[in-house]
This record gives sequence, C-alpha cells and structure tokens, in this order.
Amino acid sequence: MKKLKKIIIAYLPPTLWATMIFLLSSQSVLPGFEESPHDFIFKKTAHIVVYLVLYLLLKRATDITIKNKSSKKHLFIPILICLIYAVSDEFHQSLVPGRYATLRDIGYDMLGVGTAFLRKYDFI
Repeated sequence: MKKLKKIIIAYLPPTLWATMIFLLSSQSVLPGFEESPHDFIFKKTAHIVVYLVLYLLLKRATDITIKNKSSKKHLFIPILICLIYAVSDEFHQSLVPGRYATLRDIGYDMLGVGTAFLRKYDFI
C-alpha cells in the first residue's frame, strides 16, 4: 500500500499535466493574437514551457520511484517519455479538425525539455 501511494504521489502530477496538454491539443482553434508574429511567438513559447514543466514533473516522479541513482536511467527516462508524448501529441493533433502535425512543434517541445534538463543540472 505504501508503494502504491508513493507511485500515485509521484506520477499523478505529470499525468494531470499530460492530460491538460491532450485537452489543449483537442481544441480545433486555440486562442492567440491577431498579429501573426505575436501569435507564432506565443504558441511556440507555450510549447517550450508546457514540455519544460512536463519534463520537470516526470523527473521528479522518476527521482521518487527509481531506487538506483547510480544508474543513468533516471536521467533519460523523462526525456524519452517527453519525446514519445510530443510525437503522440502531434499525431493526435493531426486527427483534430483544423489542426495539423509538424515536426517543428516536436522540436519546440524538446527545446523545452532540453532547457529544463540543462537548467536542472546547472549547465545554464
């Protein structure tokens, strides 16, 4: 029971955050600015920030649940999960009327993940 509680406490926040990403991706039209450059900057910054947070939540979860800290696994599992989720999110968007998938958005998502990783380990 104690282990289940630990897993729930660890993985509930990233699951809720991923659900929020899914719900936003399900919208045919997202709010934005009328001016194209501002809209582009706003939406791409949102990609970066949303996946930066997802990485941090997943990193926290793996830190709580993975016992062997000498393994590099706890460093790369959150990155891999974020990449898989970013790809699946773009696929999901391709199924939503009025939305389309782009590899560029996956790049912005992973830019957020990379920024969080570098900041977490004091590279920047």
